[in-house]
Amino acid sequence: MVPASRSQKARLVDAAWEARLVDAAWEARADEHEAQLRQLRVALQWALLHPAPVDADGVVEHAGWGEIRLVGDPAPLRPLAGEGAPLVAHEAPVELAAALGVPVLHAQQLIADALELAFRLPRLWTLLDEATGFSGPRVWQARQISHETHDLSLDAALHADRLICAVPDRIGLVDARRLAHEARLHADPDRAVAEEDDALAKRGVWLHRDGAAPATTEVVMTLDTPDAQLLDQSVTRIAADLKQLGDTDPLDVRRARAVGVLADPQHALDLMSGRPDAAPSPGGTGSLDLVVHLTPADLTADLTDQRGVASVEGLGAVSTRLLADWLARHRLTDGRISVRAVVDLADTRALDAHDPPPLQREQVLQRDAHCVFPGCRVDSRRCDLDHVVPYLDPAEGGPPGQTTAPNLAPLCRRHHNAKTHGGWTYHRRDGSYAWTSPTGHPYDVTPVSRAPIPTGARRA
Repeated sequence: MVPASRSQKARLVDAAWEARLVDAAWEARADEHEAQLRQLRVALQWALLHPAPVDADGVVEHAGWGEIRLVGDPAPLRPLAGEGAPLVAHEAPVELAAALGVPVLHAQQLIADALELAFRLPRLWTLLDEATGFSGPRVWQARQISHETHDLSLDAALHADRLICAVPDRIGLVDARRLAHEARLHADPDRAVAEEDDALAKRGVWLHRDGAAPATTEVVMTLDTPDAQLLDQSVTRIAADLKQLGDTDPLDVRRARAVGVLADPQHALDLMSGRPDAAPSPGGTGSLDLVVHLTPADLTADLTDQRGVASVEGLGAVSTRLLADWLARHRLTDGRISVRAVVDLADTRALDAHDPPPLQREQVLQRDAHCVFPGCRVDSRRCDLDHVVPYLDPAEGGPPGQTTAPNLAPLCRRHHNAKTHGGWTYHRRDGSYAWTSPTGHPYDVTPVSRAPIPTGARRA
């Protein structure tokens, strides 16, 4: 039996540790707030140091939201922040992103939020600047609010700023979206109709994975409300039909399977018509295109061997059992399966033509799975192949053999543009890239290969 005095002493020690941990949590909270606020201040100063230039024709080349073109007329871009905020040079977010080690879209958003707060939500910016992390708005709260006001006119944004900051101590509880909408209606009553049209223009279907096991994919849809209700009714009915046919899975699983049934219209029609022999259409109604990497050791006689591992581009590693299930359910075993020869990643053959042939392009895409710019994670299959040492047409005096795998690297369009026109330079070393920014700062990038991990290493 533990003596009472010893038990009391232990409780006092525990209480002291608890107090220290709470103090440490408070300190971390204050440090986090100051660090996030410092990033906003840096982003604001960086933006002000890089105003958008005006060319001889009066065209302003500014950073914004939209597609970046490498050559030709620039695509129309929406400014980073709303009316009344200064325009920023289009290349400005690139180096800020590299310095912070984040994708360029994150740097764009940081600059946009800083400009929105400083120039269009001045009351909120002042409160944020005076906050300590314990009183006043938090940085993440202020940035979320700025996302709701960037499309307002300057008058409406200032009105929203007054509404949001009316009770400073309750900003964290403010429904910023509702107040922004109220301010929008105050400044422009016709905007309600325009908002409905804008919402309809943003309809779409998107697939998202969380980076974990690729057996499932999240589907996000924005539909017309009547279409969404009809879809819900159809999914509910098919899920009930599946239960009548003997499917014993929970309702949510059957509803998910029902969406898969809708992807095969003939199967869905047969099932909803009550046909007892309803079955998926042979081959489906489309094609399921998967690029799968397997080592010889994974190609066991029985694909259902759970020890086998396949690497699926864009998804990640899956068990060969799951792959076999996909092939069977989607009737791909009766369709076409293309087997590509193993690509030699060390091949250094040189060509004179500017564009690499398919096999050489595949070699580079296998070697470097992403854009090789610092911090960028765009899949290399969506990238341009850039000549690290710029290509010079042999007819203009260029040397032979300029197109080689060691002289090719995948760059997304934005960072290809930064390298071609934005003052960034780089060279390829053995397995890595050395970049130099326009300000002279160095960045090293070690790319990730698509090559599957050797079986022996996986099972060690």
